Amino acid sequence: MAHYCIRYAKYNGRFQPCSPLFDIEHVTSSPTAFPQNIGQLEHILKHDNLPQNEDSFLLDIWTPETDGTKPVLFWIHGGSFVAGSSGDNQNDASNLAQNANIIVVSVTYRIGFLGTSYFPNIAQKNCGFHDIVTALEWTHAHISSFGGDPTNITVGGQSSGAWYAMAIYTAPKLQHLFQKTMLFSWPGTMRAISEQTATEISNNFFESIFDYKTAPIEQILAAQKIIGKQNKQKYKFNVPLMPTIENGYISDDFYRDCAKINKKIYLQYTSDECGVYVHHYPIYKNMPPLPVSLFLKRYCPEQPYKQLRTIRRQTKDTYFAVLQLISDKLFQEPARKIAEIVGKNATLYEFSYPTNTERIKCCHCFDLPFIFGCIDNWKTSKLFEGCDLTDMKKESLELQHRIKNFIY
Repeated sequence: MAHYCIRYAKYNGRFQPCSPLFDIEHVTSSPTAFPQNIGQLEHILKHDNLPQNEDSFLLDIWTPETDGTKPVLFWIHGGSFVAGSSGDNQNDASNLAQNANIIVVSVTYRIGFLGTSYFPNIAQKNCGFHDIVTALEWTHAHISSFGGDPTNITVGGQSSGAWYAMAIYTAPKLQHLFQKTMLFSWPGTMRAISEQTATEISNNFFESIFDYKTAPIEQILAAQKIIGKQNKQKYKFNVPLMPTIENGYISDDFYRDCAKINKKIYLQYTSDECGVYVHHYPIYKNMPPLPVSLFLKRYCPEQPYKQLRTIRRQTKDTYFAVLQLISDKLFQEPARKIAEIVGKNATLYEFSYPTNTERIKCCHCFDLPFIFGCIDNWKTSKLFEGCDLTDMKKESLELQHRIKNFIY
């Protein structure tokens, strides 16, 4: 098993398009991440804190061998569009590459304001998305040098990474670069925003930090926290920032455009997706459904009280009824809808594994160590408290076998 860190593009300055590299440039220094605040789930996930740099156009490549032509999984990390990197040891895909007998390529791309902002007078919108596209193009051109088959590339991702993978799946201009798609915990209720909304948000940044092109990155990250909270209130975002609609690349309606694509797609969600988000809310077993339903309007605006009451009769527990309803609305129902639209080309799977976290359960991100097989790298995570690591590794092998079957 070999691991390589490769530079896929040249940095041309803040908000500028990166320049693709047309050769293979190995990186021997320590991995870095694009600038970011501490993630929303960091207190539970316990990720590495990598050094941060605005020039982190890096790919991690794991390959069992450089001879032959193995299928390729091109992976896009999640992080609510504002966090994450491929260099985090919790994203170590060496076991996945070995056990599935595939090449795994994972991309680090611009996130937060640096990756999603839009100003009419800057060179590029959706910088983070176009970083991913540049990395995918590099992979298509060079992966044969690492034992990969450029005619069998599966684009995959988790959470916001799955959102970007869906954007690629439906992008008319990118169909020649991949053959299949895998979406893990796809946040299907999130839609790309209009240029008008994106400009309003970016102008708020401009007013906050005065010179967005030259301001210290610490000032941008501080402003991003404030604007992110405002966006959740004003625009009802479930994340701080969102990409912008872009003709040919990022659709305004993934559901509509999925029907036009004749490619295989794998959709996986966890059984208790939103446990990691709602476990700290003061919602308890015997709480009456009516006051709680007011909280649910943001997630399921249509008859939240009626839906909650129906599920409450089954669970006998208001908190778990809330957890089930929100998880279904934000992740499970969108995946089922896409599977129905795509039909025979779709594979739908619910990942469920018993945990010891009473309210968090088998939540968003919990399947990641099973996907990658790096169970030991997650031992410090709160999600793993009291778990049997040996049994988890067996479950990981089964999931990796499922992934292999789809990719091959």
